[in-house]
Amino acid sequence: MPLDITLFGIQMPTLLPIFTASAVLQILFDRVMSDTGFYNHVWHPGLFRTAVFICIFTIPSLFIYH
Repeated sequence: MPLDITLFGIQMPTLLPIFTASAVLQILFDRVMSDTGFYNHVWHPGLFRTAVFICIFTIPSLFIYH
Protein backbone atom coordinates (compact mmCIF):
# COMPACT_ATOMS: atom_id res chain seq x y z
CA MET A 1 0.00 0.00 0.00
CA PRO A 2 1.39 3.44 -0.83
CA LEU A 3 2.39 5.67 2.04
CA ASP A 4 0.78 8.70 0.37
CA ILE A 5 -2.66 9.11 -1.18
CA THR A 6 -3.54 11.75 -3.75
CA LEU A 7 -7.10 13.03 -3.42
CA PHE A 8 -8.23 15.83 -5.78
CA GLY A 9 -4.61 16.78 -6.35
CA ILE A 10 -3.80 16.99 -2.65
CA GLN A 11 -1.22 14.58 -1.35
CA MET A 12 -1.87 13.29 2.17
CA PRO A 13 -0.50 10.51 4.33
CA THR A 14 -2.34 7.19 4.30
CA LEU A 15 -2.80 7.38 8.06
CA LEU A 16 -5.22 10.30 7.73
CA PRO A 17 -8.11 8.28 6.21
CA ILE A 18 -7.36 5.44 8.62
CA PHE A 19 -7.53 7.89 11.53
CA THR A 20 -10.85 9.28 10.27
CA ALA A 21 -12.33 5.81 9.83
CA SER A 22 -11.08 4.81 13.27
CA ALA A 23 -12.71 7.87 14.83
CA VAL A 24 -16.06 7.07 13.20
CA LEU A 25 -15.80 3.43 14.29
CA GLN A 26 -14.92 4.53 17.82
CA ILE A 27 -17.97 6.81 17.98
CA LEU A 28 -20.23 3.94 16.92
CA PHE A 29 -18.54 1.54 19.36
CA ASP A 30 -18.82 4.09 22.16
CA ARG A 31 -22.53 4.58 21.51
CA VAL A 32 -23.18 0.82 21.65
CA MET A 33 -21.15 0.42 24.85
CA SER A 34 -22.90 3.32 26.58
CA ASP A 35 -26.37 2.13 25.52
CA THR A 36 -25.74 -1.37 26.87
CA GLY A 37 -24.44 -0.04 30.18
CA PHE A 38 -20.99 -1.53 29.72
CA TYR A 39 -19.28 1.57 31.09
CA ASN A 40 -20.89 0.98 34.48
CA HIS A 41 -18.52 -1.97 34.89
CA VAL A 42 -15.36 -0.18 33.69
CA TRP A 43 -13.08 1.43 36.24
CA HIS A 44 -12.16 4.49 34.15
CA PRO A 45 -14.37 4.98 31.04
CA GLY A 46 -12.23 7.75 29.52
CA LEU A 47 -9.09 5.64 29.74
CA PHE A 48 -10.94 2.65 28.30
CA ARG A 49 -12.25 4.73 25.38
CA THR A 50 -8.75 5.98 24.62
CA ALA A 51 -7.28 2.48 24.76
CA VAL A 52 -9.96 1.12 22.42
CA PHE A 53 -9.34 3.94 19.96
CA ILE A 54 -5.61 3.24 19.98
CA CYS A 55 -6.29 -0.44 19.28
CA ILE A 56 -8.73 0.38 16.46
CA PHE A 57 -6.23 2.81 14.90
CA THR A 58 -3.11 0.68 15.38
CA ILE A 59 -4.30 -2.57 13.78
CA PRO A 60 -4.84 -1.16 10.24
CA SER A 61 -1.80 1.09 10.61
CA LEU A 62 0.46 -1.90 11.20
CA PHE A 63 -0.65 -3.44 7.90
CA ILE A 64 0.61 -0.37 6.04
CA TYR A 65 4.08 -0.24 7.53
CA HIS A 66 4.65 -3.98 7.84
